[in-house]
Amino acid sequence: MPISALSTAEATTADAAPIKTLVEAITWEDSISTPKAPEPSALESELQQQLETLDIVKAHVADNTQWKRRAAYSLVTDDYRVHHLTAGTLRGDNKLGVSPALFQSLDESQVMSVLHIGLSMCGHPNITHGGLLATLLDEITAMTAIPNLPGKTGFTANLNINYRHPCIANQFVVAHSELTSVEGRKAFVKATLKTLDGTVLADATALFIAPKIPVSQIAEQLTLAKTQTAPATPQPEA
Repeated sequence: MPISALSTAEATTADAAPIKTLVEAITWEDSISTPKAPEPSALESELQQQLETLDIVKAHVADNTQWKRRAAYSLVTDDYRVHHLTAGTLRGDNKLGVSPALFQSLDESQVMSVLHIGLSMCGHPNITHGGLLATLLDEITAMTAIPNLPGKTGFTANLNINYRHPCIANQFVVAHSELTSVEGRKAFVKATLKTLDGTVLADATALFIAPKIPVSQIAEQLTLAKTQTAPATPQPEA
């Protein structure tokens, strides 16, 4: 259930705070501090350079009348990044090996992302695991739904996926999502995953719902729940 994987250059401290608060709420207060993300490897740097030369990326960069480029996961704090599924856990050589090229339409009704899926993301040999494709579809639909929801925060309520073609590993893929409708606290989105040559790998429809109560209150409730269920600290013997 992504909170937000998309950020804008215009995001204010107030905009970012609820997301950071929710991230903090699902982290133990007394947990051991975690290191920052490592520097890009030689393979990641090479793939990142290849990404920027792809025709679809260059075309979206040039088309500033319809698209604006966004930074993926910039609202995920450094200390939490290593625990974040797509920005941290699944990032790295032979996994999700690059920072996606991410574009949002000017009216915020569409999002397009180009990313690389490595060899270590397989189910069958050399075929990307369907669960990973589901994760990518969940992410891309969230990136479209959330900016259009009240409070710009929401959670996945439903995700329906059709797998159309095996996704061969070690290639760039294109994820695209489009807002279908907004009904109060509900946002309906459709999405596709394609190869660079246009082969449809999977498509999906999704429903996202904005919470009734403020995210800060959800964070407080989660923090309280974790505090109440945390194991007691052993006391030294007298």
